[in-house]
Amino acid sequence: MTSQAMKYTIPSTKYTPENTRYGMPQNGVTLPATRYTVHEWTGSNANQYLTAGAERTSSHNLRLESERLRCETADRTRRTQKDINVKLQDRIENITYWKTEVDRQLQKTDQEIANLMASKKQLEQAHVATQLPHEVATTCLKHREGRLSIDLVHDDVEVQLLKEVEMIENVQALLQQRILESDRQLSELRHCKSNLEADLKDKCTSYGLDSRCASLNNGSLGMSLHNNSVKIDPKSATPASYEAFSHDNITNSEKQRVSSCRQRELNEHTMHQTSSDLQNQAETVNESFRIRILEMITAKTNLEENLNQTILEIGSMNENIAALKEAIRLKDSPMRVAHMRLNTRAYRPNIELVRDPVQYGLVEEVAQITDSVEALTSKLNESLGKLNNLESNKKALEEDIAVKTNSLNIDQSQCLRLRKTLVWRSFRPATMFSATSVCHSKVPIIL
Repeated sequence: MTSQAMKYTIPSTKYTPENTRYGMPQNGVTLPATRYTVHEWTGSNANQYLTAGAERTSSHNLRLESERLRCETADRTRRTQKDINVKLQDRIENITYWKTEVDRQLQKTDQEIANLMASKKQLEQAHVATQLPHEVATTCLKHREGRLSIDLVHDDVEVQLLKEVEMIENVQALLQQRILESDRQLSELRHCKSNLEADLKDKCTSYGLDSRCASLNNGSLGMSLHNNSVKIDPKSATPASYEAFSHDNITNSEKQRVSSCRQRELNEHTMHQTSSDLQNQAETVNESFRIRILEMITAKTNLEENLNQTILEIGSMNENIAALKEAIRLKDSPMRVAHMRLNTRAYRPNIELVRDPVQYGLVEEVAQITDSVEALTSKLNESLGKLNNLESNKKALEEDIAVKTNSLNIDQSQCLRLRKTLVWRSFRPATMFSATSVCHSKVPIIL
Protein backbone atom coordinates (compact mmCIF):
# COMPACT_ATOMS: atom_id res chain seq x y z
CA MET A 1 0.00 0.00 0.00
CA THR A 2 1.39 3.36 -1.08
CA SER A 3 1.36 6.50 0.91
CA GLN A 4 -1.37 7.92 -1.45
CA ALA A 5 -3.74 5.06 -0.57
CA MET A 6 -3.34 5.46 3.17
CA LYS A 7 -5.69 8.35 3.84
CA TYR A 8 -7.30 8.63 7.22
CA THR A 9 -9.37 11.34 8.84
CA ILE A 10 -7.40 12.72 11.73
CA PRO A 11 -9.50 13.75 14.75
CA SER A 12 -9.27 17.33 15.63
CA THR A 13 -8.49 16.43 19.25
CA LYS A 14 -4.96 15.12 19.80
CA TYR A 15 -4.57 11.96 21.90
CA THR A 16 -1.82 12.66 24.26
CA PRO A 17 -0.85 11.18 27.65
CA GLU A 18 -2.19 14.28 29.29
CA ASN A 19 -5.71 13.99 27.90
CA THR A 20 -6.15 10.20 27.36
CA ARG A 21 -4.06 8.01 29.69
CA TYR A 22 -5.11 9.91 32.78
CA GLY A 23 -8.84 10.11 32.09
CA MET A 24 -8.97 13.67 30.77
CA PRO A 25 -12.31 14.47 29.03
CA GLN A 26 -12.39 14.37 25.20
CA ASN A 27 -15.18 16.37 23.56
CA GLY A 28 -17.25 16.03 26.73
CA VAL A 29 -16.68 12.23 27.02
CA THR A 30 -14.58 10.71 29.80
CA LEU A 31 -12.27 7.94 28.35
CA PRO A 32 -10.88 4.92 30.30
CA ALA A 33 -7.75 5.43 32.39
CA THR A 34 -5.63 3.10 30.16
CA ARG A 35 -5.50 3.68 26.41
CA TYR A 36 -3.24 1.84 23.88
CA THR A 37 -2.26 2.65 20.37
CA VAL A 38 -3.02 0.51 17.31
CA HIS A 39 0.64 -0.35 17.07
CA GLU A 40 0.63 -1.76 20.64
CA TRP A 41 -2.54 -3.75 19.88
CA THR A 42 -1.03 -5.27 16.75
CA GLY A 43 2.20 -6.15 18.59
CA SER A 44 0.27 -7.87 21.38
CA ASN A 45 -1.55 -10.10 18.86
CA ALA A 46 1.72 -11.01 17.17
CA ASN A 47 3.26 -12.01 20.48
CA GLN A 48 0.31 -14.28 21.29
CA TYR A 49 0.70 -16.02 17.89
CA LEU A 50 4.42 -16.60 18.44
CA THR A 51 3.95 -17.87 22.02
CA ALA A 52 1.22 -20.33 21.01
CA GLY A 53 3.36 -21.70 18.14
CA ALA A 54 6.43 -22.11 20.34
CA GLU A 55 4.44 -23.98 23.01
CA ARG A 56 2.97 -26.37 20.41
CA THR A 57 6.42 -27.08 18.98
CA SER A 58 7.87 -27.68 22.47
CA SER A 59 4.99 -30.03 23.33
CA HIS A 60 5.51 -32.03 20.14
CA ASN A 61 9.26 -32.38 20.80
CA LEU A 62 8.55 -33.47 24.40
CA ARG A 63 6.21 -36.25 23.16
CA LEU A 64 8.86 -37.51 20.75
CA GLU A 65 11.54 -37.41 23.46
CA SER A 66 9.27 -39.26 25.94
CA GLU A 67 8.60 -42.05 23.45
CA ARG A 68 12.33 -42.43 22.74
CA LEU A 69 13.11 -42.47 26.48
CA ARG A 70 10.48 -45.18 27.16
CA CYS A 71 12.00 -47.45 24.56
CA GLU A 72 15.54 -46.75 25.69
CA THR A 73 14.87 -47.36 29.42
CA ALA A 74 12.96 -50.58 28.73
CA ASP A 75 15.87 -51.91 26.67
CA ARG A 76 18.44 -50.79 29.22
CA THR A 77 16.50 -52.44 32.08
CA ARG A 78 16.38 -55.77 30.20
CA ARG A 79 20.09 -55.67 29.40
CA THR A 80 21.02 -54.67 32.99
CA GLN A 81 18.98 -57.52 34.52
CA LYS A 82 20.51 -60.01 32.10
CA ASP A 83 24.00 -58.77 32.98
CA ILE A 84 23.25 -59.08 36.72
CA ASN A 85 22.06 -62.69 36.19
CA VAL A 86 25.35 -63.52 34.48
CA LYS A 87 27.32 -61.84 37.26
CA LEU A 88 25.38 -63.76 39.90
CA GLN A 89 26.24 -67.05 38.23
CA ASP A 90 29.90 -66.01 38.09
CA ARG A 91 29.79 -65.04 41.74
CA ILE A 92 28.21 -68.39 42.73
CA GLU A 93 30.93 -70.23 40.84
CA ASN A 94 33.59 -68.10 42.56
CA ILE A 95 32.11 -68.81 46.01
CA THR A 96 31.91 -72.51 45.17
CA TYR A 97 35.59 -72.54 44.22
CA TRP A 98 36.77 -70.79 47.39
CA LYS A 99 34.38 -72.81 49.58
CA THR A 100 35.91 -75.99 48.21
CA GLU A 101 39.45 -74.70 48.75
CA VAL A 102 38.81 -73.54 52.31
CA ASP A 103 37.06 -76.81 53.14
CA ARG A 104 40.01 -78.77 51.76
CA GLN A 105 42.54 -76.65 53.71
CA LEU A 106 40.46 -76.90 56.86
CA GLN A 107 41.32 -80.59 56.98
CA LYS A 108 45.08 -79.70 56.86
CA THR A 109 45.24 -77.04 59.57
CA ASP A 110 46.71 -79.32 62.23
CA GLN A 111 49.93 -77.27 62.40
CA GLU A 112 52.72 -77.47 64.90
CA ILE A 113 53.20 -74.46 67.17
CA ALA A 114 56.79 -73.33 66.80
CA ASN A 115 58.80 -72.64 69.90
CA LEU A 116 59.26 -68.84 69.88
CA MET A 117 59.63 -68.35 73.60
CA ALA A 118 63.48 -68.32 73.60
CA SER A 119 63.65 -65.80 70.73
CA LYS A 120 60.99 -63.67 72.39
CA LYS A 121 62.95 -63.69 75.67
CA GLN A 122 66.12 -62.54 73.89
CA LEU A 123 64.15 -59.68 72.33
CA GLU A 124 62.91 -58.59 75.72
CA GLN A 125 66.45 -58.66 77.18
CA ALA A 126 67.76 -56.62 74.25
CA HIS A 127 64.95 -54.08 74.73
CA VAL A 128 65.88 -53.62 78.40
CA ALA A 129 69.57 -53.28 77.47
CA THR A 130 68.85 -50.20 75.27
CA GLN A 131 67.71 -48.17 78.27
CA LEU A 132 71.28 -47.35 79.45
CA PRO A 133 72.58 -45.79 76.20
CA HIS A 134 69.29 -43.91 75.87
CA GLU A 135 69.76 -42.53 79.38
CA VAL A 136 73.34 -41.47 78.63
CA ALA A 137 72.37 -39.73 75.35
CA THR A 138 69.43 -37.83 76.85
CA THR A 139 71.58 -36.83 79.85
CA CYS A 140 74.20 -35.38 77.51
CA LEU A 141 71.50 -33.40 75.71
CA LYS A 142 70.27 -32.03 79.05
CA HIS A 143 73.82 -31.08 80.08
CA ARG A 144 74.32 -29.26 76.77
CA GLU A 145 71.20 -27.20 77.41
CA GLY A 146 73.40 -25.47 79.99
CA ARG A 147 75.46 -23.85 77.22
CA LEU A 148 75.09 -20.08 77.11
CA SER A 149 74.46 -17.41 74.51
CA ILE A 150 75.89 -18.09 71.05
CA ASP A 151 77.25 -21.46 72.13
CA LEU A 152 73.73 -22.80 72.44
CA VAL A 153 74.08 -23.87 68.82
CA HIS A 154 72.55 -26.75 66.91
CA ASP A 155 75.96 -28.22 66.10
CA ASP A 156 76.95 -31.61 64.76
CA VAL A 157 77.24 -33.00 68.28
CA GLU A 158 73.61 -32.14 68.99
CA VAL A 159 72.58 -33.49 65.60
CA GLN A 160 74.32 -36.78 66.27
CA LEU A 161 73.00 -37.00 69.83
CA LEU A 162 69.46 -36.41 68.64
CA LYS A 163 70.02 -38.95 65.92
CA GLU A 164 71.30 -41.42 68.53
CA VAL A 165 68.27 -40.86 70.76
CA GLU A 166 65.95 -41.25 67.79
CA MET A 167 67.80 -44.37 66.66
CA ILE A 168 67.61 -45.94 70.14
CA GLU A 169 63.90 -45.16 70.36
CA ASN A 170 63.38 -46.61 66.88
CA VAL A 171 65.34 -49.70 67.91
CA GLN A 172 63.20 -50.03 71.02
CA ALA A 173 60.08 -49.69 68.91
CA LEU A 174 61.43 -52.24 66.43
CA LEU A 175 62.30 -54.72 69.16
CA GLN A 176 58.87 -54.22 70.68
CA GLN A 177 57.35 -54.77 67.26
CA ARG A 178 59.27 -58.04 66.89
CA ILE A 179 57.98 -59.12 70.30
CA LEU A 180 54.42 -58.35 69.23
CA GLU A 181 54.97 -60.16 65.93
CA SER A 182 56.15 -63.21 67.83
CA ASP A 183 53.04 -63.08 70.01
CA ARG A 184 50.86 -62.75 66.94
CA GLN A 185 52.62 -65.68 65.31
CA LEU A 186 51.89 -67.86 68.33
CA SER A 187 48.29 -66.71 68.31
CA GLU A 188 47.95 -67.40 64.59
CA LEU A 189 49.25 -70.91 65.04
CA ARG A 190 46.64 -71.58 67.70
CA HIS A 191 43.70 -69.99 65.91
CA CYS A 192 44.38 -70.89 62.28
CA LYS A 193 41.83 -73.69 62.28
CA SER A 194 39.07 -71.57 63.85
CA ASN A 195 39.66 -68.85 61.24
CA LEU A 196 39.19 -71.32 58.41
CA GLU A 197 36.03 -72.67 60.01
CA ALA A 198 34.57 -69.18 60.32
CA ASP A 199 35.50 -68.42 56.70
CA LEU A 200 33.86 -71.62 55.49
CA LYS A 201 30.68 -70.87 57.45
CA ASP A 202 30.44 -67.40 55.90
CA LYS A 203 30.94 -68.79 52.41
CA CYS A 204 28.17 -71.37 52.88
CA THR A 205 25.80 -68.61 53.99
CA SER A 206 26.82 -66.38 51.08
CA TYR A 207 26.39 -69.29 48.65
CA GLY A 208 22.82 -69.86 49.82
CA LEU A 209 21.92 -66.16 49.62
CA ASP A 210 23.35 -65.65 46.13
CA SER A 211 21.69 -68.88 44.93
CA ARG A 212 18.38 -67.51 46.19
CA CYS A 213 19.04 -64.23 44.33
CA ALA A 214 19.84 -66.12 41.11
CA SER A 215 16.49 -67.93 41.26
CA LEU A 216 14.49 -64.70 41.41
CA ASN A 217 12.85 -63.25 38.25
CA ASN A 218 10.21 -60.70 37.34
CA GLY A 219 7.47 -63.26 37.92
CA SER A 220 8.63 -64.40 41.35
CA LEU A 221 6.14 -64.06 44.19
CA GLY A 222 6.64 -62.28 47.49
CA MET A 223 8.99 -59.63 46.12
CA SER A 224 9.00 -56.11 47.62
CA LEU A 225 11.01 -52.91 47.60
CA HIS A 226 13.83 -52.42 50.13
CA ASN A 227 15.11 -48.87 49.71
CA ASN A 228 17.50 -49.14 52.64
CA SER A 229 19.39 -51.91 50.82
CA VAL A 230 20.05 -49.78 47.70
CA LYS A 231 23.54 -48.70 48.73
CA ILE A 232 27.16 -49.82 48.81
CA ASP A 233 28.65 -50.13 52.28
CA PRO A 234 32.05 -48.35 52.21
CA LYS A 235 33.25 -50.77 54.88
CA SER A 236 32.43 -53.82 52.80
CA ALA A 237 35.18 -55.89 51.21
CA THR A 238 36.30 -55.51 47.62
CA PRO A 239 36.61 -58.58 45.35
CA ALA A 240 40.37 -58.33 45.70
CA SER A 241 40.28 -58.15 49.51
CA TYR A 242 37.69 -60.98 49.56
CA GLU A 243 39.98 -63.29 47.62
CA ALA A 244 43.02 -62.07 49.58
CA PHE A 245 41.26 -62.91 52.85
CA SER A 246 40.56 -66.51 51.85
CA HIS A 247 43.94 -66.82 50.17
CA ASP A 248 45.65 -65.62 53.33
CA ASN A 249 43.76 -68.14 55.43
CA ILE A 250 44.69 -70.93 53.06
CA THR A 251 48.36 -70.00 52.77
CA ASN A 252 48.53 -69.41 56.52
CA SER A 253 47.28 -72.94 57.15
CA GLU A 254 50.03 -74.31 54.88
CA LYS A 255 52.93 -72.13 56.01
CA GLN A 256 52.61 -71.49 59.73
CA ARG A 257 55.49 -73.78 60.57
CA VAL A 258 57.71 -72.03 57.98
CA SER A 259 56.50 -68.63 59.18
CA SER A 260 57.50 -69.45 62.73
CA CYS A 261 61.03 -70.29 61.62
CA ARG A 262 61.24 -67.12 59.55
CA GLN A 263 60.04 -65.06 62.50
CA ARG A 264 62.87 -66.38 64.66
CA GLU A 265 65.40 -65.63 61.91
CA LEU A 266 63.98 -62.11 61.61
CA ASN A 267 64.25 -61.62 65.36
CA GLU A 268 67.90 -62.67 65.38
CA HIS A 269 68.75 -60.48 62.37
CA THR A 270 67.05 -57.49 64.00
CA MET A 271 69.08 -57.86 67.20
CA HIS A 272 72.37 -58.20 65.30
CA GLN A 273 71.65 -55.26 62.99
CA THR A 274 70.41 -52.87 65.68
CA SER A 275 73.37 -53.66 67.93
CA SER A 276 75.78 -52.83 65.10
CA ASP A 277 73.92 -49.63 64.15
CA LEU A 278 73.82 -48.34 67.72
CA GLN A 279 77.50 -49.05 68.25
CA ASN A 280 78.45 -47.21 65.06
CA GLN A 281 76.28 -44.25 66.02
CA ALA A 282 77.82 -44.10 69.50
CA GLU A 283 81.29 -43.95 67.95
CA THR A 284 80.09 -41.21 65.60
CA VAL A 285 78.78 -39.18 68.55
CA ASN A 286 82.06 -39.57 70.44
CA GLU A 287 84.02 -38.46 67.39
CA SER A 288 81.72 -35.43 66.99
CA PHE A 289 82.41 -34.55 70.64
CA ARG A 290 86.16 -34.72 70.08
CA ILE A 291 85.98 -32.53 66.98
CA ARG A 292 83.69 -30.02 68.66
CA ILE A 293 85.92 -29.80 71.72
CA LEU A 294 88.92 -29.13 69.49
CA GLU A 295 86.96 -26.40 67.66
CA MET A 296 85.95 -24.91 71.00
CA ILE A 297 89.53 -24.84 72.26
CA THR A 298 90.67 -23.19 69.02
CA ALA A 299 87.88 -20.61 69.17
CA LYS A 300 88.63 -19.85 72.82
CA THR A 301 92.35 -19.37 72.05
CA ASN A 302 91.56 -17.02 69.16
CA LEU A 303 89.18 -15.05 71.35
CA GLU A 304 91.85 -14.66 74.02
CA GLU A 305 94.36 -13.43 71.42
CA ASN A 306 91.80 -10.96 70.10
CA LEU A 307 91.10 -9.79 73.64
CA ASN A 308 94.80 -9.08 74.25
CA GLN A 309 95.08 -7.16 70.97
CA THR A 310 91.89 -5.22 71.78
CA ILE A 311 93.27 -4.21 75.18
CA LEU A 312 96.45 -2.93 73.48
CA GLU A 313 94.38 -1.02 70.94
CA ILE A 314 92.30 0.55 73.71
CA GLY A 315 95.51 1.89 75.27
CA SER A 316 96.66 3.30 71.91
CA MET A 317 93.26 4.88 71.32
CA ASN A 318 93.35 6.59 74.73
CA GLU A 319 96.72 8.08 73.80
CA ASN A 320 95.29 9.23 70.46
CA ILE A 321 92.34 10.91 72.18
CA ALA A 322 94.65 12.71 74.59
CA ALA A 323 96.79 13.95 71.67
CA LEU A 324 93.70 15.22 69.81
CA LYS A 325 92.47 17.09 72.87
CA GLU A 326 95.91 18.71 73.25
CA ALA A 327 95.93 19.70 69.58
CA ILE A 328 92.54 21.34 69.95
CA ARG A 329 93.70 23.15 73.05
CA LEU A 330 96.79 24.48 71.22
CA LYS A 331 94.58 26.06 68.53
CA ASP A 332 93.01 28.41 71.08
CA SER A 333 95.95 30.84 71.34
CA PRO A 334 96.47 31.34 67.57
CA MET A 335 92.73 31.88 67.22
CA ARG A 336 92.74 34.54 69.92
CA VAL A 337 95.72 36.29 68.29
CA ALA A 338 94.00 36.38 64.89
CA HIS A 339 90.76 37.66 66.39
CA MET A 340 92.60 40.36 68.36
CA ARG A 341 94.43 41.53 65.25
CA LEU A 342 91.25 41.73 63.24
CA ASN A 343 89.50 43.64 66.02
CA THR A 344 92.41 46.06 66.44
CA ARG A 345 92.66 46.80 62.70
CA ALA A 346 88.96 47.54 62.60
CA TYR A 347 89.73 50.91 64.25
CA ARG A 348 91.86 52.18 61.34
CA PRO A 349 90.58 55.66 60.34
CA ASN A 350 89.05 56.74 57.08
CA ILE A 351 90.90 55.59 54.02
CA GLU A 352 93.27 53.49 56.08
CA LEU A 353 90.51 50.94 56.59
CA VAL A 354 91.64 49.16 53.46
CA ARG A 355 91.14 45.52 52.42
CA ASP A 356 94.83 44.84 52.21
CA PRO A 357 96.55 41.40 52.05
CA VAL A 358 96.93 41.45 55.83
CA GLN A 359 93.15 41.70 56.28
CA TYR A 360 92.54 38.87 53.83
CA GLY A 361 95.27 36.82 55.47
CA LEU A 362 93.84 37.27 58.96
CA VAL A 363 90.35 36.28 57.83
CA GLU A 364 91.80 33.26 56.04
CA GLU A 365 93.79 32.36 59.16
CA VAL A 366 90.64 32.43 61.32
CA ALA A 367 88.84 30.25 58.82
CA GLN A 368 91.80 27.87 58.63
CA ILE A 369 92.05 27.55 62.43
CA THR A 370 88.27 27.06 62.64
CA ASP A 371 88.43 24.29 60.03
CA SER A 372 91.32 22.68 61.86
CA VAL A 373 89.47 22.75 65.18
CA GLU A 374 86.35 21.30 63.54
CA ALA A 375 88.39 18.55 61.88
CA LEU A 376 90.19 17.74 65.12
CA THR A 377 86.93 17.79 67.07
CA SER A 378 85.31 15.47 64.50
CA LYS A 379 88.23 13.12 64.71
CA LEU A 380 88.09 13.31 68.52
CA ASN A 381 84.40 12.39 68.50
CA GLU A 382 85.10 9.58 66.08
CA SER A 383 87.92 8.35 68.30
CA LEU A 384 85.71 8.50 71.38
CA GLY A 385 83.07 6.45 69.54
CA LYS A 386 85.70 3.99 68.44
CA LEU A 387 86.95 3.75 72.02
CA ASN A 388 83.42 2.92 73.17
CA ASN A 389 83.23 0.28 70.46
CA LEU A 390 86.54 -1.17 71.57
CA GLU A 391 85.38 -1.25 75.16
CA SER A 392 82.14 -2.96 74.10
CA ASN A 393 84.11 -5.40 71.98
CA LYS A 394 86.42 -6.11 74.91
CA LYS A 395 83.43 -6.85 77.11
CA ALA A 396 81.88 -9.05 74.44
CA LEU A 397 85.15 -10.96 74.03
CA GLU A 398 85.39 -11.52 77.77
CA GLU A 399 81.80 -12.75 77.89
CA ASP A 400 82.34 -15.02 74.89
CA ILE A 401 85.45 -16.50 76.47
CA ALA A 402 83.43 -17.25 79.59
CA VAL A 403 80.76 -18.86 77.41
CA LYS A 404 83.38 -21.00 75.64
CA THR A 405 84.86 -22.03 78.98
CA ASN A 406 81.42 -23.13 80.17
CA SER A 407 80.78 -25.05 76.95
CA LEU A 408 84.15 -26.81 77.18
CA ASN A 409 83.37 -27.86 80.72
CA ILE A 410 80.02 -29.30 79.63
CA ASP A 411 81.27 -31.17 76.57
CA GLN A 412 84.64 -32.29 77.90
CA SER A 413 84.22 -32.75 81.64
CA GLN A 414 80.58 -33.86 81.74
CA CYS A 415 79.31 -35.36 78.50
CA LEU A 416 82.40 -37.03 77.08
CA ARG A 417 83.40 -38.39 80.45
CA LEU A 418 79.90 -39.80 80.92
CA ARG A 419 79.94 -41.45 77.51
CA LYS A 420 83.24 -43.17 78.27
CA THR A 421 81.45 -45.17 80.96
CA LEU A 422 79.67 -47.15 78.22
CA VAL A 423 81.47 -50.37 77.33
CA TRP A 424 80.44 -52.02 74.08
CA ARG A 425 80.75 -55.76 73.77
CA SER A 426 80.54 -58.16 70.89
CA PHE A 427 76.94 -59.05 70.07
CA ARG A 428 75.25 -61.25 72.57
CA PRO A 429 71.45 -61.16 72.44
CA ALA A 430 71.01 -61.11 76.21
CA THR A 431 73.53 -58.29 76.85
CA MET A 432 73.85 -55.85 73.98
CA PHE A 433 75.22 -53.10 76.22
CA SER A 434 76.89 -52.84 79.59
CA ALA A 435 78.35 -50.12 81.77
CA THR A 436 81.33 -50.06 84.07
CA SER A 437 80.82 -49.73 87.77
CA VAL A 438 82.05 -46.15 87.42
CA CYS A 439 78.75 -45.19 85.81
CA HIS A 440 76.80 -46.11 88.91
CA SER A 441 79.32 -45.22 91.64
CA LYS A 442 82.14 -42.87 90.79
CA VAL A 443 80.40 -40.97 87.98
CA PRO A 444 76.64 -41.15 88.57
CA ILE A 445 74.31 -40.04 85.80
CA ILE A 446 72.84 -36.66 86.68
CA LEU A 447 69.31 -36.16 85.41
